[in-house]
Parts: sequence; C-alpha cells; structure tokens
Amino acid sequence: MTVTLQEAPRDVAPGSPYSPTEERILTAGLALIGRRGVRRLGMREIAETAGVSRGTLYRYFPSKDHVLAAAAEYDGQRFSDGLDEVLAAAETPSERVTSFMAYAFDFIRSHPCRPLFESEPGFVMIYLLDHLPELRAELVQRLGDALDSVPAVAAGTLGREELADVIVRLFASSWIIPETDDASLVQSVNRILQISSEETNGK
Repeated sequence: MTVTLQEAPRDVAPGSPYSPTEERILTAGLALIGRRGVRRLGMREIAETAGVSRGTLYRYFPSKDHVLAAAAEYDGQRFSDGLDEVLAAAETPSERVTSFMAYAFDFIRSHPCRPLFESEPGFVMIYLLDHLPELRAELVQRLGDALDSVPAVAAGTLGREELADVIVRLFASSWIIPETDDASLVQSVNRILQISSEETNGK
C-alpha cells in the first residue's frame, strides 16, 4: 500500500522524505505496535505517544491503516539508510557481505516491533511473506558481485539469488525465534558462508 500524506506542513530535512512531525508519529507508531499490537492500536494513543494533538495526527494520517502503511514504509527507509552507511564503510567484497549480515541481524534484534510475534503471529507471518521477496531483491541489488566472495557462489554451487533466499529466510527465522546470543548467530552464519574475519581484515 502506497500512502499519500495529507496536506500538512512539510518541514522536511534535506535528504529525508519525512518531516520531523511525521517521524515522531511513525516512530511512536512502531513502538506502540510492538508493545500493544496492531489490533489494540488506537489513534489517540499514537497522538499521545508522539506528543502531537489528534488534529495534527489526522492532518498527516486520516486513519490507523494509513499510519500502519506509512510506518512500514518508514521502517523500510530506515533500514535502507542505515545499510547505505555501513556498506559505504566496507572496502572489500567479503566485508560488504559480513557488514550486511551484522547490520541486518542487529536491525532485527533491536527492532521495536519484534515482540509483536508473541501477540499477533498471524500478522507477522503475513508481513514477512509480503516483504521477504523485496528484502531478497534488495540484498542482491546492494551486494551484487560481492556475493561472489562466498565460496558456494564462486564455485557455482549456489546462484546469487539462491544465496540471498537462504539469508532472508535466516532473517525471518531470527525474527520469529529470537537468539539468546545474536553476535554468536552472526558468527555462525559467517562460518556457514565460509567468510572468515582474517579474510575480511586482510587488505
């Protein structure tokens, strides 16, 4: 669902598609979704948490469905912006892969909506099924030939798309079944991919 924001003041920072007020509302919405769930989420509660009047909230988002759809788009933008930053600092193909993995798992671990699976598993499953293809495509697009640094891809055992599919399914399982040690999970995945820290750091 693509959301068209209402005719509200657009005090948008350079390089950002969202105004400070929109960010406050959408950040509040994400936090409340994680704590309260989707079904019990109300516009009054969103306004109170965001620190805006209900009139201001309705000027930007005329219904809860608009808030939910916009929050999903905002969350995707937040993921992409953070990913841009970590990938820009990576200097080798294998570093790009390991940076992507570490960032993506940390994003999941710290996500405000992660507790939602406990209260509304059906909603989470539908959301993941809808968005995993998009994440898979973004992974292939962002990493590109860096995926060839994974031995299975270099040897032709797996294609880039097949490897990306495995990785996003790991993301989904991590969301549904949280790990007790997220750093250990990332290290384990890197070992599965046969990307060592020595290879990453050897420049």
